[in-house]
Amino acid sequence: MHQKYKVILAVVGLSLVLTFWIFWSSMNPVNDKALVKFISIKEILDFNNTERVRLGGIVADSSIVISESNRLEVNFSIKEGISRLPVKFVGARPDLFKHGAEVIVEGVYLNGSFNADMLQTKCASRYEGDLRDESSYKLDEIKI
Repeated sequence: MHQKYKVILAVVGLSLVLTFWIFWSSMNPVNDKALVKFISIKEILDFNNTERVRLGGIVADSSIVISESNRLEVNFSIKEGISRLPVKFVGARPDLFKHGAEVIVEGVYLNGSFNADMLQTKCASRYEGDLRDESSYKLDEIKI
């Protein structure tokens, strides 16, 4: 009879520990990158937000400047309406990164500049289309 109570006590204890661990790990993410707000450029400029955030916008014309000393470092501006924000990014740039491209950056706003550690571009419309509609195929553009 004592063995049965030990098993029940062990199962209840393990269940309580597991429940506590699930609650604690969901309330305390491992790092700051786990949960990030998506805000507008206007919001970050108006409120001088210094927490980690995600922004979306369009790369401003003639704003891309690649560092001569470190080819992975790039400075550019993103715009959203009339708001513009200078961005610094160090890392591999996506192939579709260019002036006028729609981008999403993630990082921290400090001293009037957004220091991004993540840069994504939206796919260009040339990749979109209905594959079921043969008339949308542009086979004459493909050179073999």
